[in-house]
Amino acid sequence: MSDPSTAPGTLQDEELQSLATEWRMRAMQGDQLAHRMARALEAEQRRRIRDSGLQILVPEASRATTPWWKFW
Repeated sequence: MSDPSTAPGTLQDEELQSLATEWRMRAMQGDQLAHRMARALEAEQRRRIRDSGLQILVPEASRATTPWWKFW
């Protein structure tokens, strides 16, 4: 089995994914420790996805065109 003391922040993405899946399966069988571990691993996955998505996005250039409304 996996070591429950492994810090999620030190794992590679593939390893994190496989551990999260393993712990989630155990949690679905009623293991409370597995439920807490699965939540921690899944939270780390979401954090990584969120952080990587923020780094890719480039701010949109402001459009200095005419306003959407016409004065007259």
